Amino acid sequence: MLKKNFPYNVLIFILFALTVVSCNTTGKPEWAESVAFQKFCGCVSVKEEKANDHLGSLPVGALDELGTSEYLEKIYKGLRSDFEHSGTPFEEVGGSLVGKGVELKRIEDDEKRLRELLIVIDGDVAFPSGKSTLTPKAKELIAKVGDAMEAYPETNCRIGGHTDSVGAFAMNLKLSKERSQSVKLELKLIHRIVEARFKEVDGFADLQKIIDTMLAEKKNRRTEIYVGTVRIVY
Repeated sequence: MLKKNFPYNVLIFILFALTVVSCNTTGKPEWAESVAFQKFCGCVSVKEEKANDHLGSLPVGALDELGTSEYLEKIYKGLRSDFEHSGTPFEEVGGSLVGKGVELKRIEDDEKRLRELLIVIDGDVAFPSGKSTLTPKAKELIAKVGDAMEAYPETNCRIGGHTDSVGAFAMNLKLSKERSQSVKLELKLIHRIVEARFKEVDGFADLQKIIDTMLAEKKNRRTEIYVGTVRIVY
């Protein structure tokens, strides 16, 4: 118990020192790992705390316990909740969840087991026409994917850029590749997703059309992010 005349400036210094040590060293004591202390010391930002409230999270090793399908089910529910609580409500359309500028799909095997999640970002929302610079809205949507990959560390992703058929194929191919790289860089630089977790980053121009037309079709202009697990576990 502290004496009444204990100098409070010393107490504040001690608390500050404990905060710095606990936030910046490995091998932390158990109390320093508690959620309450992490919030107290500011190691968890308000943004991260709110995101985790809706996203949930799983520790390394959970994939082996749950299996791929159950692991991805938790991410799917968390992503949906996170999007909806941040102002992007979904409607169920043809088995997919469709929101403003984004679509969330389930990729299942022949036995209806969840194998990957597909996040489709509207190309007109994500990039200015003819450019590969991400819009603020695109960064907001990609942040949701980045938050999910941080919260569920046993995941990897594949990124594909797609255009419509208007214009020269070579230019569209180059643009689609540059756009997929822009998404990757956003995930790497802002969300610290390491290189090994990117299994494919490529552009396909109009080679993988959703609607078979040579016209300026909006559905064909898109960026796709597939999120799966580091391996398939049954």
